[in-house]
Amino acid sequence: MVIKKKTIQNLRDLGGMKTKDGRKIRTGCLLRSASLFEASDEDIQSLQSEQRLRTIIDLRTAQEREEKPDRTGNCRYLPMPIIDTFEAGITHESRTEKMPFPDLRELYKRMMLNEKCQKAFYQVLKICFEHDYDLGSVLWHCTEGKDRCGMTAALLLEALNVDRSLILEDYLETNTTNLSKAEYIRERVLAEQGREIADCVYQAYIADQQYIENAWSVMGDHYLTDVLGFTEQEIETFRNRVLL
Repeated sequence: MVIKKKTIQNLRDLGGMKTKDGRKIRTGCLLRSASLFEASDEDIQSLQSEQRLRTIIDLRTAQEREEKPDRTGNCRYLPMPIIDTFEAGITHESRTEKMPFPDLRELYKRMMLNEKCQKAFYQVLKICFEHDYDLGSVLWHCTEGKDRCGMTAALLLEALNVDRSLILEDYLETNTTNLSKAEYIRERVLAEQGREIADCVYQAYIADQQYIENAWSVMGDHYLTDVLGFTEQEIETFRNRVLL
């Protein structure tokens, strides 16, 4: 469910999504967005009152956070980087648009296979699994709310037994806000650095079905338990906390 706020982009509540067994995610529990750097006090306060925002998980690198720190109000704030160093095409430090990017399809594979990323995903999901949603919601974000944020959302939805076709729909929803931005940036970079880099930058700002499908191709069907190490009981407890 898309949430409209003037100063927060790519913001939505996963509430209302249905699981394979017919249950439904509670609203006001699981929120995702782009960076909160430009968030106004009014919009943060609105999230706290209307979407019950309590905890913010920032998935960006230390440099990204330093360059564009979050506006968090009085929420609990947890910096938990999925990737801890610059990764062209995924992270968005100030130098991002000044170099060609590798294939994002391969980057998604690497993100899901890298041991440091796996440990980071585990820590983020553990916070979400153990959160008391009766007290309020959790919001996680990266810079664009697409790659690190998108795969965190995908893992949480998988834990909740949501079909991958619906997870894909949620992932691609980013394009409703990012396509125009991607085209604008592409044209700007095209004039300055040429078509090759401009096309790479464009791909870095959009959600592409191939990206998440490539991630799934290396994750298998039991990534949460076999790779990240969660128990079935931990997953079931999380489901009971957020599902109707």
